[in-house]
Amino acid sequence: MVLGSLVINLPKMDAEGFVYSFDFKPKSTDMASFGKIEMTSDVNISDQYTIINNQIYFSEVPQIIVFNTSIQKSIITETKLMYQDANSSWKEVNINFDTEVANARFNLETEGKKSSDGYHFVLNYKINTSSIYTLKPNTLLSFEYFFMGKLDKNDSANINLTLPKGFKPINNTGWRVQDERFVYSGLISETSGSFYTIFNTENNYSDSFESLKQEISNLRKDNAKLSEIISELEKGIESYKTENHNQSLEIKALNDRLLKAEEERKISDRISNNFWQFSWGLTILLPILLLVFAELRTKSVITSTQLLISSIVGTFVIFLILYILFIT
Repeated sequence: MVLGSLVINLPKMDAEGFVYSFDFKPKSTDMASFGKIEMTSDVNISDQYTIINNQIYFSEVPQIIVFNTSIQKSIITETKLMYQDANSSWKEVNINFDTEVANARFNLETEGKKSSDGYHFVLNYKINTSSIYTLKPNTLLSFEYFFMGKLDKNDSANINLTLPKGFKPINNTGWRVQDERFVYSGLISETSGSFYTIFNTENNYSDSFESLKQEISNLRKDNAKLSEIISELEKGIESYKTENHNQSLEIKALNDRLLKAEEERKISDRISNNFWQFSWGLTILLPILLLVFAELRTKSVITSTQLLISSIVGTFVIFLILYILFIT
């Protein structure tokens, strides 16, 4: 991923500076990463418009690229994205900004957009300068550019900045004058990944400069606090995941106990029902058996001793049969 950033203040769109970040990355981490990267960011600030032009080259690309910038969609007057095809012709691509965010973010399908030696893209943003800068005397303006992505030794990135006519940087080192405007060109590398300048129409910048330095320091402190909050939120999420996992285990254990209790209830119901049938069997069959033996004794078929033995044996046999049928 490559990220460029301009970090200043934007109160009510009538500001001392302009916040701009730009990055591109694969939509999914499991897709192929970028190959060699060559990028040039041209920022032209004029009285009427601020035009940001990003020229990007990749030797390889993933299936879908996500282009993202911190610029609010509401202040962009024009966006243009073009690619170079296999015949070296430039073709424009219609883009649709992501509706879920306020800034200008969109996806790009890269299939069929390869040139003869790789992938060439031009992404242009046009903004009314009055919405981001107050171009009047005694107004201190600043421009800060960060290249946040990691560059390999074969990659390259450059920043070109043109100031409005009549404005000049406090430190003229590295600047040149072209058509009465200050122009800066510099290399962004792995060891030098940022560029910062302050510009104004006046010579005395001391008070405003100290004020702006303090404001930038405050912004960086706020950013550190935000990082701490994000870290705490991440810890909270991990804690929630652990707690949720433990609760899931408890719910599973409870379900297992409920299933076991249900099985035990079914067994208990079966035993109760069998015992009920066993009891009724004894209640019905024993009197009948004893009645039969008594009738035999009355008719002198069996003796008293035989009646007693038959009653005991018959009772035991009936008990055993009913026990086998209903209890076991």
